[in-house]
Amino acid sequence: MGGRKLHLRLFGAFSCEWSDGYRLQIRGAKHRALIALLATAAKGTHTRAWLQENLWSLSGEELGRASLRRALSDLRKIFGDDFSKLFRISNIDIRLRQNRIELLGDHRDGDFLEGIEIPEAGFRSWLREKRLGAISNAYEIPSVASSGISPSIAIIPFLPKEGGPVEGRFSDMLALEVTRALSRSKLIDVISHLSSRQIDQHTLDLNRIQASLGINYLVYGTTSIDGNEFRIDADFADAKTGRIYWTRAFTGKLSAVLDSSNKVVSELSSQIGQSILSASVELAHSRPLPNVESHALLMSAITFMHRHELASFSKSRVLLEELIRRAPDHSVLHAWLGKWYILSIAQGWSTNVTGDTIKASDCTKRALDINPACSFSLAIDGMILSNNNEALGVAASRFEEAVQIEPNNALAWLMFSRLNMFSGDGKKALKHADRACTLSPIDPHKYFFDIMKASAHSVCEDYLSALKYAQRSLEANPRHTSSHRVKAISLQLMGRTDDARLAVARLMKLEPNLTIENYLKNHPAADLPMGQLWADALQSAGVPVTAIKQ
Repeated sequence: MGGRKLHLRLFGAFSCEWSDGYRLQIRGAKHRALIALLATAAKGTHTRAWLQENLWSLSGEELGRASLRRALSDLRKIFGDDFSKLFRISNIDIRLRQNRIELLGDHRDGDFLEGIEIPEAGFRSWLREKRLGAISNAYEIPSVASSGISPSIAIIPFLPKEGGPVEGRFSDMLALEVTRALSRSKLIDVISHLSSRQIDQHTLDLNRIQASLGINYLVYGTTSIDGNEFRIDADFADAKTGRIYWTRAFTGKLSAVLDSSNKVVSELSSQIGQSILSASVELAHSRPLPNVESHALLMSAITFMHRHELASFSKSRVLLEELIRRAPDHSVLHAWLGKWYILSIAQGWSTNVTGDTIKASDCTKRALDINPACSFSLAIDGMILSNNNEALGVAASRFEEAVQIEPNNALAWLMFSRLNMFSGDGKKALKHADRACTLSPIDPHKYFFDIMKASAHSVCEDYLSALKYAQRSLEANPRHTSSHRVKAISLQLMGRTDDARLAVARLMKLEPNLTIENYLKNHPAADLPMGQLWADALQSAGVPVTAIKQ
């Protein structure tokens, strides 16, 4: 074998040849599928049980084992003496040594495993996931997640405490739903459900988990069913040390499991996300900066950025700059720094608004120079542009491009909602805001999501709902002046003038220099009917037209 590598083409027509040009004839669909399953697996490894289930489940357990042995025997004949250098076979799992192979081609060459159709539910599900993943990643170049900068987690399929195949499938489905909910967030790298399934839930060997998945955290546990009620007893743990951060129970009704608003899945996903943030902050506090892993630095930076104390906010920039020093070619890191400068302005902590706006733009320009198709960077750039009433059209195009590349980009949908508010399209604004909230189960910037929903309800003239979300936003961030403004505007427009004046009094304590004149000067929608309506409401509630001369 020497220094040769095995060249595999999995997009379009399958091909397998040595780097010196010698082509291998692998004709069987399941033989090709077996190689593809191993070549694309974490660490190139799958358990025998997993491979049997996904390629030979219809044959039954005994025939499935025999079929896998026969397929390996066929491949041994095809590869000859090189087989043992490519494959590592044990009684438990099978590994294709990834340092000996090179994957060639991409989605432009055709569908993933084009023409290979195997009537096995597991394989079809895996193949569908791979093909959809190829489409969604068509515009992506190296991601933050692939570099180890984002924390990674696997939701190990839960074990039923008792029962038969039905209970087992239900437990597996719950883990799948939690995986899907978490994967909507771009803050963490979620291992696919199919990959997590290869872990033996009964033993949870941490060394084997690290070898096969290389994750930072894992969630595992048991399920039980009692009539129409079910219970999950889940553990959240460090995948390297085995430390259990928490053990908690979650209960719900079977009839609500497939509901898109399933509260148990939402609650468990949110708890996991918040725990990752907390664990990262703990790591960042307990170790010198050079010794903190990059994934913990990123999550800590994001957490500190959305706290409402200047000291924490300032530390966030230090962490982001350290990350950029470590990985200067990751567009998302530059975009986060751009967002830091925008938040500095929005929170009233900037001492040079013009200079910080320029710095924010420079950050997103750098991010998009590195990766012009980075959805998050496009959304942050649009966020910056949307603060300029002369650039609203360009901002809209950034958001359109961002959601076309990544339909699950919560920030882009939220900023899209804001532009719809400016134009007075309340229904579309609310629709986009709702979608953003659904896509962001663990965002530490939740108060901002709430105030966008409040504003959208206000544009729809549903002032009671607007007040509810504005108040929830203020409970999370009492210093957020935009939330105070939306609250005052909604109260005034629903005729509660005295309450509106109280809200303005609180607003003016945080923003003593606020006037209608500078509000209209700085607001992107000042020249639009909605901007005029909001300004009139604030004036009626007590915001002075011009600065009061001393």
